[in-house]
Amino acid sequence: MNFKNFHNICKNHIKTKNMQKYIITFLILLICNLSLAQISSPQASPRSKIFQKVGLVDISIDYSRPSKKERKIFGNIVPFDEVWRTGANQATAISFSEDVKVNSKLLNAGEYFLYSIPDSEKNGLSLIFYEKNKNWGALKKIDENKVLLNVFSSFVTLPFTVETFTISINNISNNGATLDFAWDDQFISYNLDVMTTEKMKNQIDNVMSNNPTKNDLSSAAVFYLEENIDIKQAMKWINLAYPDNKEHRYWQYRYKSLIYEKAGKMKKAIQYAKLGLDDAIKTGGPDGINTLNRLNDRLLSSK
Repeated sequence: MNFKNFHNICKNHIKTKNMQKYIITFLILLICNLSLAQISSPQASPRSKIFQKVGLVDISIDYSRPSKKERKIFGNIVPFDEVWRTGANQATAISFSEDVKVNSKLLNAGEYFLYSIPDSEKNGLSLIFYEKNKNWGALKKIDENKVLLNVFSSFVTLPFTVETFTISINNISNNGATLDFAWDDQFISYNLDVMTTEKMKNQIDNVMSNNPTKNDLSSAAVFYLEENIDIKQAMKWINLAYPDNKEHRYWQYRYKSLIYEKAGKMKKAIQYAKLGLDDAIKTGGPDGINTLNRLNDRLLSSK
């Protein structure tokens, strides 16, 4: 046998060996995939996540949503005077990026499990912000050392039925919102205070002492207007941001108009509203035209 023939035999042998490896690997992967194949069916209590900004605070809620399915809920599926995971499956989790107040009680920033106890005597729900741990679902007994906050609100009977358990954040303002729960014919609401005014005033004081920009002055003025804090101070800031000896855009005139209206200086408020409308017409912004038209009409009708 010469060298060339020997080389070809070795080459073919290697190809055959490699092909065998490929076939074996393919069969193994195929068997694994078949063994892992499962039927995917809908969850009885699908998971839901809520992300909401309230003032300066980021709030997130992760929970599962069971359905009524013609059953009585409170006092039956959810027993009175026993710990409930406030949902289904894994324990409901809630987080706050900054300190808040729930029903006027302080809760530090952090992530918590949300347990609750329906109270048969008081006809309401005790909401418990609980130290987050490795516990997956239901809790048989509350460990008071792990309770960060416990607040109570009364049930309100609805004139309709809520089929699927719902947690929501509603009535949102700069300073707060409501944390609401609804299921069956019962509704429970808790007040959230995100303490924006105090935080913003501290932030504004710091900025104003360090060469504030036009945007800083305008933002501070508008915040004082919206929160009805100090309208005279708001006037000072808005005039520094948008002085009368310069031309401005329609939304900037609108801010000046609203602040002067709040201060009771109607003549100036009308003047700025007209300047804003002129600019909106000149630049062709339909939203601005509509907004300034409404403002002008309201101011003129109140003269």
